[in-house]
Amino acid sequence: MLYSCNSCGASMVFDPDRNMLVCPQCGSTRDSMPEGTESMRMECPNCGAAFEGAERRLVYQCPYCASWVSVDANLAADNAPVKITPFAFGKKTAREKIRDAFDRIPFLPDSFLRDPEGKDIDAVYAPFWLYTMEGEGSYDYTGEIQRSHHVGRTVVTNHEVYDIHRGVRYSFQGIPVDAMDELEDKIIDAALPYERTLAKKMDPIYLAGTESFLPDREKDEEQYLARARKWALEAVDDRESTLTSRFVGLKKRNSERTLENDPEKTEGVLLPVYRYEYKGLGTHRIYMNGTSGRMSGNAPCDRKKVLFHYLVEAACTVISAAAIVGMLGVLL
Repeated sequence: MLYSCNSCGASMVFDPDRNMLVCPQCGSTRDSMPEGTESMRMECPNCGAAFEGAERRLVYQCPYCASWVSVDANLAADNAPVKITPFAFGKKTAREKIRDAFDRIPFLPDSFLRDPEGKDIDAVYAPFWLYTMEGEGSYDYTGEIQRSHHVGRTVVTNHEVYDIHRGVRYSFQGIPVDAMDELEDKIIDAALPYERTLAKKMDPIYLAGTESFLPDREKDEEQYLARARKWALEAVDDRESTLTSRFVGLKKRNSERTLENDPEKTEGVLLPVYRYEYKGLGTHRIYMNGTSGRMSGNAPCDRKKVLFHYLVEAACTVISAAAIVGMLGVLL
Protein backbone atom coordinates (compact mmCIF):
# COMPACT_ATOMS: atom_id res chain seq x y z
CA MET A 1 0.00 0.00 0.00
CA LEU A 2 1.16 3.52 -0.75
CA TYR A 3 0.08 6.13 1.79
CA SER A 4 -0.43 9.03 -0.66
CA CYS A 5 -1.95 12.40 0.14
CA ASN A 6 -5.09 13.08 -1.93
CA SER A 7 -4.25 16.79 -2.05
CA CYS A 8 -0.58 16.94 -3.04
CA GLY A 9 0.48 13.33 -3.60
CA ALA A 10 3.16 13.31 -0.88
CA SER A 11 3.69 10.29 1.36
CA MET A 12 1.57 10.49 4.54
CA VAL A 13 2.63 9.36 8.03
CA PHE A 14 0.62 8.34 11.08
CA ASP A 15 0.49 10.96 13.84
CA PRO A 16 -0.16 9.33 17.26
CA ASP A 17 -1.05 12.67 18.86
CA ARG A 18 -3.93 13.15 16.37
CA ASN A 19 -4.62 9.44 15.75
CA MET A 20 -4.72 9.82 11.95
CA LEU A 21 -2.61 9.97 8.81
CA VAL A 22 -1.08 13.42 8.23
CA CYS A 23 0.65 14.81 5.18
CA PRO A 24 3.96 16.43 6.24
CA GLN A 25 3.88 18.68 3.13
CA CYS A 26 0.41 20.23 3.03
CA GLY A 27 -1.06 19.17 6.38
CA SER A 28 -3.97 17.18 4.93
CA THR A 29 -5.32 14.38 7.11
CA ARG A 30 -7.00 11.01 6.64
CA ASP A 31 -8.30 8.65 9.31
CA SER A 32 -8.48 5.52 7.13
CA MET A 33 -6.97 3.99 4.01
CA PRO A 34 -8.89 4.40 0.75
CA GLU A 35 -10.73 1.40 -0.68
CA GLY A 36 -9.07 -0.53 -3.48
CA THR A 37 -5.48 0.49 -2.66
CA GLU A 38 -3.15 -1.52 -4.89
CA SER A 39 -0.95 -4.20 -3.39
CA MET A 40 2.70 -3.42 -3.90
CA ARG A 41 5.45 -5.27 -5.66
CA MET A 42 8.99 -5.23 -4.28
CA GLU A 43 9.48 -1.85 -5.86
CA CYS A 44 8.18 1.60 -5.07
CA PRO A 45 4.76 2.13 -6.69
CA ASN A 46 5.44 5.87 -6.71
CA CYS A 47 8.82 6.07 -8.49
CA GLY A 48 9.55 2.46 -9.47
CA ALA A 49 12.77 2.15 -7.47
CA ALA A 50 13.66 -1.37 -6.33
CA PHE A 51 13.40 -2.04 -2.62
CA GLU A 52 16.66 -3.09 -0.99
CA GLY A 53 16.90 -4.51 2.52
CA ALA A 54 13.13 -4.82 2.91
CA GLU A 55 13.15 -8.55 3.66
CA ARG A 56 12.05 -8.19 7.29
CA ARG A 57 10.35 -4.82 7.13
CA LEU A 58 6.61 -4.32 7.43
CA VAL A 59 6.86 -0.82 5.96
CA TYR A 60 9.60 0.59 3.78
CA GLN A 61 10.61 4.17 3.07
CA CYS A 62 11.83 4.57 -0.48
CA PRO A 63 15.33 6.14 -0.38
CA TYR A 64 14.62 8.03 -3.63
CA CYS A 65 11.17 9.59 -3.24
CA ALA A 66 10.75 9.11 0.57
CA SER A 67 7.36 7.41 0.14
CA TRP A 68 6.26 5.05 2.90
CA VAL A 69 4.98 1.76 1.49
CA SER A 70 3.71 -1.28 3.38
CA VAL A 71 5.34 -4.57 2.44
CA ASP A 72 2.22 -6.68 1.95
CA ALA A 73 4.08 -9.97 1.57
CA ASN A 74 5.59 -9.54 5.06
CA LEU A 75 2.30 -8.39 6.58
CA ALA A 76 0.81 -11.69 5.36
CA ALA A 77 3.73 -13.86 6.55
CA ASP A 78 3.11 -16.73 9.00
CA ASN A 79 5.11 -14.99 11.74
CA ALA A 80 3.63 -11.53 11.12
CA PRO A 81 2.23 -9.76 14.21
CA VAL A 82 -1.53 -10.10 14.62
CA LYS A 83 -1.95 -7.16 17.01
CA ILE A 84 -0.47 -3.71 17.46
CA THR A 85 -0.38 -1.26 20.36
CA PRO A 86 -0.24 2.23 18.78
CA PHE A 87 1.99 5.02 20.06
CA ALA A 88 0.18 7.20 22.58
CA PHE A 89 2.26 10.35 21.94
CA GLY A 90 4.68 11.78 19.39
CA LYS A 91 8.44 12.32 19.29
CA LYS A 92 8.31 15.86 20.64
CA THR A 93 6.49 14.65 23.77
CA ALA A 94 8.93 11.74 24.06
CA ARG A 95 11.84 14.19 24.02
CA GLU A 96 10.24 16.28 26.76
CA LYS A 97 9.74 13.19 28.91
CA ILE A 98 13.38 12.12 28.50
CA ARG A 99 14.60 15.67 29.17
CA ASP A 100 12.48 15.93 32.32
CA ALA A 101 13.83 12.60 33.57
CA PHE A 102 17.48 13.30 32.83
CA ASP A 103 17.71 17.04 33.51
CA ARG A 104 18.31 16.39 37.19
CA ILE A 105 21.34 14.23 36.43
CA PRO A 106 24.56 16.24 37.00
CA PHE A 107 27.22 16.72 34.31
CA LEU A 108 24.92 15.91 31.39
CA PRO A 109 26.54 16.99 28.06
CA ASP A 110 25.11 20.14 26.45
CA SER A 111 24.60 18.20 23.21
CA PHE A 112 22.28 15.67 24.89
CA LEU A 113 18.87 15.79 23.15
CA ARG A 114 19.87 18.74 21.02
CA ASP A 115 16.88 18.68 18.62
CA PRO A 116 13.85 20.42 20.26
CA GLU A 117 11.44 18.64 17.89
CA GLY A 118 12.70 15.21 18.90
CA LYS A 119 13.91 14.31 15.40
CA ASP A 120 17.01 12.72 16.92
CA ILE A 121 14.70 10.15 18.56
CA ASP A 122 13.74 7.01 16.62
CA ALA A 123 10.25 5.55 16.75
CA VAL A 124 9.94 1.84 16.04
CA TYR A 125 7.21 -0.75 16.27
CA ALA A 126 9.24 -3.58 17.76
CA PRO A 127 8.09 -7.18 17.31
CA PHE A 128 7.35 -9.04 20.54
CA TRP A 129 6.17 -12.55 21.27
CA LEU A 130 3.57 -12.77 24.04
CA TYR A 131 3.86 -16.09 25.87
CA THR A 132 1.49 -17.98 28.12
CA MET A 133 3.20 -19.97 30.88
CA GLU A 134 1.17 -22.47 32.89
CA GLY A 135 2.04 -24.94 35.63
CA GLU A 136 1.58 -25.93 39.23
CA GLY A 137 3.50 -25.95 42.49
CA SER A 138 3.51 -28.24 45.52
CA TYR A 139 5.10 -26.97 48.75
CA ASP A 140 5.59 -28.56 52.19
CA TYR A 141 6.64 -26.58 55.27
CA THR A 142 6.85 -26.79 59.00
CA GLY A 143 5.73 -23.58 60.72
CA GLU A 144 4.39 -22.12 63.92
CA ILE A 145 1.48 -19.96 64.97
CA GLN A 146 2.15 -18.15 68.22
CA ARG A 147 -0.76 -17.24 70.50
CA SER A 148 -0.24 -15.17 73.64
CA HIS A 149 -2.54 -14.70 76.61
CA HIS A 150 -2.29 -13.39 80.18
CA VAL A 151 -2.30 -15.60 83.26
CA GLY A 152 -2.44 -13.11 86.07
CA ARG A 153 0.48 -10.78 85.42
CA THR A 154 2.32 -13.33 83.32
CA VAL A 155 2.18 -13.44 79.52
CA VAL A 156 2.04 -17.01 78.29
CA THR A 157 2.87 -17.77 74.64
CA ASN A 158 1.77 -21.03 73.08
CA HIS A 159 3.76 -22.32 70.11
CA GLU A 160 1.52 -24.38 67.85
CA VAL A 161 3.55 -26.33 65.28
CA TYR A 162 1.92 -27.31 61.98
CA ASP A 163 2.77 -29.39 58.94
CA ILE A 164 1.78 -27.16 56.04
CA HIS A 165 0.99 -28.19 52.48
CA ARG A 166 0.17 -25.79 49.69
CA GLY A 167 -0.81 -26.70 46.14
CA VAL A 168 -1.03 -23.90 43.57
CA ARG A 169 -1.84 -23.67 39.88
CA TYR A 170 -0.15 -20.94 37.86
CA SER A 171 -1.17 -19.24 34.63
CA PHE A 172 0.68 -16.20 33.28
CA GLN A 173 -0.62 -14.70 30.06
CA GLY A 174 0.91 -12.13 27.76
CA ILE A 175 4.54 -12.35 28.96
CA PRO A 176 6.36 -9.98 26.54
CA VAL A 177 9.71 -10.95 25.00
CA ASP A 178 11.15 -8.69 22.32
CA ALA A 179 12.00 -10.43 19.05
CA MET A 180 14.29 -7.71 17.71
CA ASP A 181 17.95 -8.59 18.18
CA GLU A 182 19.25 -5.02 18.02
CA LEU A 183 17.31 -4.06 21.15
CA GLU A 184 19.27 -4.59 24.36
CA ASP A 185 17.25 -7.03 26.45
CA LYS A 186 18.02 -5.57 29.87
CA ILE A 187 17.17 -2.02 28.80
CA ILE A 188 13.95 -2.87 26.96
CA ASP A 189 12.79 -5.20 29.75
CA ALA A 190 13.11 -2.36 32.25
CA ALA A 191 10.74 -0.23 30.10
CA LEU A 192 7.99 -2.86 30.31
CA PRO A 193 5.13 -3.64 30.84
CA TYR A 194 2.61 -2.62 28.19
CA GLU A 195 -1.08 -2.44 28.98
CA ARG A 196 -2.67 -5.33 27.05
CA THR A 197 -6.06 -3.61 26.80
CA LEU A 198 -4.49 -0.98 24.49
CA ALA A 199 -3.71 -3.58 21.82
CA LYS A 200 -5.67 -3.44 18.56
CA LYS A 201 -6.09 -5.75 15.61
CA MET A 202 -3.19 -5.31 13.19
CA ASP A 203 -3.85 -2.38 10.85
CA PRO A 204 -1.13 -1.05 8.47
CA ILE A 205 -2.43 2.49 8.90
CA TYR A 206 -0.52 2.76 12.20
CA LEU A 207 2.77 1.85 10.49
CA ALA A 208 2.93 4.78 8.07
CA GLY A 209 6.04 6.79 8.89
CA THR A 210 7.35 4.40 11.55
CA GLU A 211 9.96 1.65 11.27
CA SER A 212 8.48 -1.79 11.93
CA PHE A 213 9.79 -5.30 11.46
CA LEU A 214 9.02 -9.00 11.43
CA PRO A 215 10.46 -10.99 14.36
CA ASP A 216 14.15 -11.82 14.01
CA ARG A 217 13.54 -15.29 15.48
CA GLU A 218 10.63 -17.66 15.70
CA LYS A 219 8.46 -17.99 18.78
CA ASP A 220 9.86 -21.42 19.74
CA GLU A 221 13.46 -20.17 20.05
CA GLU A 222 14.85 -21.37 23.39
CA GLN A 223 16.42 -18.01 24.24
CA TYR A 224 12.98 -16.37 24.01
CA LEU A 225 11.29 -19.15 26.00
CA ALA A 226 14.00 -18.89 28.68
CA ARG A 227 13.34 -15.16 29.11
CA ALA A 228 9.58 -15.72 29.36
CA ARG A 229 10.14 -18.51 31.88
CA LYS A 230 12.38 -16.22 33.95
CA TRP A 231 9.63 -13.57 34.13
CA ALA A 232 7.10 -16.22 35.17
CA LEU A 233 9.39 -17.75 37.81
CA GLU A 234 9.92 -14.35 39.42
CA ALA A 235 6.13 -14.04 39.71
CA VAL A 236 5.95 -17.59 41.12
CA ASP A 237 8.51 -16.68 43.78
CA ASP A 238 6.46 -13.63 44.74
CA ARG A 239 3.34 -15.78 44.97
CA GLU A 240 5.08 -18.42 47.07
CA SER A 241 6.11 -15.81 49.63
CA THR A 242 2.42 -15.13 50.35
CA LEU A 243 1.36 -18.75 50.84
CA THR A 244 2.41 -18.99 54.49
CA SER A 245 2.16 -15.41 55.72
CA ARG A 246 0.32 -16.51 58.90
CA PHE A 247 3.20 -18.68 60.10
CA VAL A 248 6.58 -17.96 61.71
CA GLY A 249 9.73 -20.02 62.02
CA LEU A 250 9.10 -21.58 58.63
CA LYS A 251 11.18 -24.49 57.38
CA LYS A 252 10.63 -25.69 53.83
CA ARG A 253 10.72 -29.48 53.67
CA ASN A 254 9.96 -29.96 50.01
CA SER A 255 8.96 -28.00 46.91
CA GLU A 256 8.13 -29.04 43.38
CA ARG A 257 6.94 -26.84 40.56
CA THR A 258 6.42 -27.06 36.83
CA LEU A 259 6.11 -24.23 34.35
CA GLU A 260 5.61 -24.79 30.63
CA ASN A 261 4.82 -22.64 27.63
CA ASP A 262 1.54 -23.16 25.78
CA PRO A 263 2.58 -22.65 22.14
CA GLU A 264 -1.01 -22.45 20.91
CA LYS A 265 -1.54 -19.28 22.94
CA THR A 266 1.62 -17.45 21.83
CA GLU A 267 0.85 -14.21 19.96
CA GLY A 268 3.00 -11.96 17.82
CA VAL A 269 2.46 -8.24 18.44
CA LEU A 270 4.03 -4.89 17.63
CA LEU A 271 4.75 -2.65 20.60
CA PRO A 272 5.77 1.03 20.38
CA VAL A 273 9.32 1.92 21.42
CA TYR A 274 11.12 5.26 21.31
CA ARG A 275 14.91 4.98 21.07
CA TYR A 276 17.49 7.64 21.74
CA GLU A 277 21.15 6.86 21.17
CA TYR A 278 23.80 9.33 22.27
CA LYS A 279 27.28 8.72 20.83
CA GLY A 280 29.10 11.87 21.89
CA LEU A 281 30.85 10.24 24.88
CA GLY A 282 30.65 6.56 24.06
CA THR A 283 27.36 4.93 23.19
CA HIS A 284 24.44 5.49 25.57
CA ARG A 285 20.99 4.09 24.79
CA ILE A 286 17.61 5.04 26.21
CA TYR A 287 14.43 3.12 25.43
CA MET A 288 10.97 4.47 26.20
CA ASN A 289 7.64 2.69 26.35
CA GLY A 290 5.56 4.43 23.68
CA THR A 291 2.35 4.24 25.72
CA SER A 292 3.26 4.74 29.39
CA GLY A 293 6.42 6.83 28.97
CA ARG A 294 8.34 4.44 31.23
CA MET A 295 11.99 4.51 30.20
CA SER A 296 15.28 2.80 30.84
CA GLY A 297 18.87 3.50 29.86
CA ASN A 298 22.12 5.07 30.96
CA ALA A 299 23.00 8.75 30.92
CA PRO A 300 26.24 10.13 29.49
CA CYS A 301 28.60 12.09 31.71
CA ASP A 302 30.66 15.05 30.45
CA ARG A 303 34.09 14.57 32.05
CA LYS A 304 35.08 18.14 31.23
CA LYS A 305 32.16 19.39 33.33
CA VAL A 306 33.22 17.07 36.15
CA LEU A 307 36.81 18.33 35.99
CA PHE A 308 35.67 21.96 35.85
CA HIS A 309 33.36 21.38 38.83
CA TYR A 310 36.16 19.99 41.00
CA LEU A 311 38.63 22.67 39.86
CA VAL A 312 36.13 25.33 40.91
CA GLU A 313 35.59 23.56 44.24
CA ALA A 314 39.35 23.35 44.78
CA ALA A 315 39.78 27.04 43.92
CA CYS A 316 36.99 27.99 46.31
CA THR A 317 38.65 25.92 49.04
CA VAL A 318 42.00 27.62 48.44
CA ILE A 319 40.40 31.09 48.46
CA SER A 320 38.49 30.29 51.65
CA ALA A 321 41.65 29.01 53.32
CA ALA A 322 43.60 32.11 52.27
CA ALA A 323 40.83 34.35 53.62
CA ILE A 324 40.88 32.54 56.98
CA VAL A 325 44.67 32.82 57.19
CA GLY A 326 44.43 36.54 56.38
CA MET A 327 41.85 37.10 59.10
CA LEU A 328 43.98 35.27 61.63
CA GLY A 329 46.96 37.43 60.68
CA VAL A 330 44.95 40.60 61.27
CA LEU A 331 43.70 39.35 64.61
CA LEU A 332 47.16 38.36 65.77
